[in-house]
Amino acid sequence: MALLGALAGGCIHVEAPQLQAQSMEFTGIDGNGLAFRVVFNAYNPNGYELNIRELNAQLTLNNNDAGSSVTAVGTVLPPQRWVPVTANVTVPWNGAPAYLMAAAGSPTVNYTLHGQVVVEHYLSLRASFSTSGSVPREFFMRGAVGSVNSMINSVLPGFGGLRVQ
Repeated sequence: MALLGALAGGCIHVEAPQLQAQSMEFTGIDGNGLAFRVVFNAYNPNGYELNIRELNAQLTLNNNDAGSSVTAVGTVLPPQRWVPVTANVTVPWNGAPAYLMAAAGSPTVNYTLHGQVVVEHYLSLRASFSTSGSVPREFFMRGAVGSVNSMINSVLPGFGGLRVQ
């Protein structure tokens, strides 16, 4: 009952955390598509911990939606300080043409991650975020070519010297 009174009186105030992408790294390829790891810097402006329950986002490469999903759950943000939050990004196979076109067109690829984070502290709060940056074209090309080579050589082990350039 005290919680309901506090809510009604407006005593509980939760400010949304701030998220900024710090780094993105190619981690591999699997049946779902291309996998990346993104490290965010997250800041909790509140005087108490916030639990990240969900983090969902879409990755756009040179203004082309890559159809990707970003997920991170189970992270605790300590009060009033910046901490790293790691998320996994999957670009499904149907998003591959968008990233290949983006990578082929210029020496750098501009990316934008936009989405929502859900945090909890007595109540759930959904906050939008958007962060952007750029990575060298080789980031995508090197990861994709290395993964394709590994797949070819695992399927055709007798062709151990087969390489995609």
